Amino acid sequence: MSSLVTFDAIDKEWLPISRGQFEAILGGAYELYLDRNKAPRFAKVLWPKVLDFLHDGWPDKHEFPDGKGLDFLEFSDYPREERIELLRAMEAYYADFQRDQLDPGLTWMRERKEIFTPAFEEVIGLMREELAATS
Repeated sequence: MSSLVTFDAIDKEWLPISRGQFEAILGGAYELYLDRNKAPRFAKVLWPKVLDFLHDGWPDKHEFPDGKGLDFLEFSDYPREERIELLRAMEAYYADFQRDQLDPGLTWMRERKEIFTPAFEEVIGLMREELAATS
C-alpha cells in the first residue's frame, strides 16, 4: 500500500518510501508533540492512520489497529491553525529525533536515521511551503 500526503495550494505531494515511514513520522508527531486541542480534526483523522505505529511503540496505551486507517492525508483540507499546529509538532519531533532525545517507544529508529532524515526534511519543507502559499 502506498502512503501519501497532499498539498493542494502548491500542487505537490509527499510519497514516503514506505507505510512504516509515513506512520513513524506522523505517528510520533501525533503521540508526543501534537496538541490535540489545537488540532482536533487532524488528531481525529491521524489516529487510525498511525495506530499500527502507536500500538507497536506503546501497546499498553493503544489498541490493536486491525486495519482501521489508510495512509492518506490531505494537509490542505484542514484549517490553517491546525496545519500550523501539525507543523509545529513535526518540527519539535524532528529536532528531538536529530538530538537522539526521543521517547523510548521510538528508539528503533536510531539505526535508520539516514533514511528518516530526508523524509522529515521533505514533509516539513512541504508543510512550510503550503502554509506560505496560503497565508
